[in-house]
Amino acid sequence: MRAVLRLVAYELLARWRGWVLLGLLVGVAGGAVLTAAAGARRTDSAYPRFLVASRAADVIVSPVNTGLGGYYRALAQLPDVAAVAPIVGVNAIPLRPDGRSVTSGPVVVPADGRFGRQLEIPKLLAGRLPRPDRPGEVAVSQIGASSLHLHVGSTLVLGACAGQVCNRADSRRLSERVVGIFVTRGSVVPVTDIDKVSEIFASTALFDQLVHQLGPGIRGFDGAYVKLRPGVSTERFARQAQALVRQFPGTGGQVFVADEAAQAATIERSIRPQALALAIFALVLAVTALLVVGYVASRLLLSASLDYPTLVALGMTRGQLLAAGLGEVGVVALAGAGAATVAAVAASPLMPIGAARLAEPSPGVSADMTVLAAGAAMITVLMLVRTAWPAWRLASAGHAGALDPAATRRSPAARWLAGAGAPLTAVTGVRLALEPGRGRSAMPVRSALAGTALPVLAVAAAFTFGANLLHLVHSPRLYGQDWDAAIDLQFQAMTPQQAQQLAGRAAGLSSWSAGNHGTVAINGQIVPAIGVAAGRGPLVSPTLLSGHPPRTGDQIVLGTSVLRRIGRTVGQMVTVTVSGHQQQDRIVGRAVFPNFGQGSFTPTDLGLGAETTAAVLQPQASFTGRGPHYDFVLLRFAPGPQRATDIASFTRSMARFCRTVQQSTCLVTNQRPNGITNYLAIDGTPEVLAVLLAGLGLAVFGQLIVMSGRRRRRDFAIMKALGLLRRQVRWITAWQMTTLTMLALLIGLPLGIALGRWAWALFATGLGIAGGTVTPVTIVLLMVPAAVLAANAVAFWPARKAARLSPAEVLHAE
Repeated sequence: MRAVLRLVAYELLARWRGWVLLGLLVGVAGGAVLTAAAGARRTDSAYPRFLVASRAADVIVSPVNTGLGGYYRALAQLPDVAAVAPIVGVNAIPLRPDGRSVTSGPVVVPADGRFGRQLEIPKLLAGRLPRPDRPGEVAVSQIGASSLHLHVGSTLVLGACAGQVCNRADSRRLSERVVGIFVTRGSVVPVTDIDKVSEIFASTALFDQLVHQLGPGIRGFDGAYVKLRPGVSTERFARQAQALVRQFPGTGGQVFVADEAAQAATIERSIRPQALALAIFALVLAVTALLVVGYVASRLLLSASLDYPTLVALGMTRGQLLAAGLGEVGVVALAGAGAATVAAVAASPLMPIGAARLAEPSPGVSADMTVLAAGAAMITVLMLVRTAWPAWRLASAGHAGALDPAATRRSPAARWLAGAGAPLTAVTGVRLALEPGRGRSAMPVRSALAGTALPVLAVAAAFTFGANLLHLVHSPRLYGQDWDAAIDLQFQAMTPQQAQQLAGRAAGLSSWSAGNHGTVAINGQIVPAIGVAAGRGPLVSPTLLSGHPPRTGDQIVLGTSVLRRIGRTVGQMVTVTVSGHQQQDRIVGRAVFPNFGQGSFTPTDLGLGAETTAAVLQPQASFTGRGPHYDFVLLRFAPGPQRATDIASFTRSMARFCRTVQQSTCLVTNQRPNGITNYLAIDGTPEVLAVLLAGLGLAVFGQLIVMSGRRRRRDFAIMKALGLLRRQVRWITAWQMTTLTMLALLIGLPLGIALGRWAWALFATGLGIAGGTVTPVTIVLLMVPAAVLAANAVAFWPARKAARLSPAEVLHAE
């Protein structure tokens, strides 16, 4: 053992420059891998940790009328409730300097001081929250700060009035000082209608002041965020909340309950692709770095093995030589792993990425000991595994000639080209590309080919996945919108006659249907739902993947993720609770749902949603009159050359109507669900990943061509002495790089396309949409010339240097 340790120490000291370089390579490459791996975990976990830090509520409760008359206090006394934070929405909107209103979310005030301080605590980006006793202070979300051009210290002018619709003449102007900019659980990735616009928090004193000055009509709505005790289901709480309204007539006899877990799941799904992209990048970088760094380690072992015959003669065994070789690599790998860990911690402030960076409750330096410890161990182990076979072969060799692991192998392709009469430059370039050589001029051809084919595979997979994502984003029927436009008057319900009149405005209409928003509880889980009734022509409803639309009140269609969670399939029975009434429904279909939602309630989203008949959900509507009433109308125009013109004409007509009902818009032509909208926002992620991986492949090529120029200087010197011209040396390098690139493309492109299609099919299944795939043929074909040109561009300067070398100087040095 002492002999092995002495040999390890001697080799490390004798060739310390090479080993230090290897340690630096391990530290840099390993640091990048650990940074990406830890960043992936930090990105994926940022939003769940944000929910814990903010003491996020489990459900939102909102009566049809008001719960301020004691309902919320009674709600807090329920045994299943841990905390309640009531809020009030004030009828106030931001105003421009000219007095015109700005589209914005509600001005929210805590009803009793708990909201924002005990529950739903926002993350402050700057400043603080308004103090309860100061009516002149407000805080705005980061979305509001950006859209309204506000910062801490700015003045925000509000127009307040006692009524849902504010006229400029009777509104009261308020000048509020912005004291804070915040991020809420919803503004990280906006999901609900309110989250997508600016949110404004004001003080309780402002509400009291406005009630005193303008009367109780200043209240636009109220609700409560509720934290449940562990183990309590939302359905059980919803039944208790609904039963409690009977004791408080002021509630209007009906309460809406929204499960915030559905919103959290939607946001986490939107963040996960970015975390996955980091994880894939870390994996590809790790494999490529292992190939390159492992080769450098093998070359250092080869240099040390020149003394092995002497050591064998002195009595060292094969096992001792193997242990010494692995010991040298192990020491450097441990040092490199330590450096990689330090580098990963130093680079941790760059993480997380995307929306998760906004949600991160503890930004700055982070040390993920799970990833760092496991990563450092893996770096050491993988380096030893990578060099174990070369070290064994070197230790087993009996003389210097057998020590070279790169035995001479003639390339059949080069022989075929020579026999076919190909130019000398082509034959030589192919030979240099495919024949590793031997001795000190040996080249890591296979490692370079693998290190280049892997990025090509990943780039092709990323482009294939990205093409399918864009196809989904721009195909409404694929994400559930099987109609051309929807009329939604928000909180103004329509009678059947009014719905028919609005639909009658459209020329070229083939069919229309009307419906209601609402929620249902399915096997203990609250699910956003819609109810649809046919108006004219076939029923217009979300895209069906199987089955048929509900025809009676005891039939229901569910999204894929809902079916997966409750463990049911089409044709089975399920327990459904609607407005406190429990019944057994038959699942008659599986559908993809676009965006249906109102206010702060979580909308439907791809696989999340339920469809029933309109009559089932009518008791939940805000309409207080008698008879049938609807929240929205779905319109489908007849196909043909006139269709685009009909839609444009109807859009202009409805724009004038929307102004008459005091709404900025009441016609929706794009109901992309939040999942699609969020994926659209990050559709550049696959392309960014592709660019990074392409750069990694070019770096491997660059390293190879520089090494080739250095180690094959003697070969080029001899060829130049025999009459080879400078331009021919450059052409040899071009043929060498082109050959390697074409081989990498031949291996990587088909595998990458197959991987991308498989990944998309898996992804689509998880989303609950049809799993058909498309292949970006044009982009894939363009990758071939682009890769060849890029590889030759990287090789330009090394080739020029090789062409200019002096044969006399090189051969004299030999």
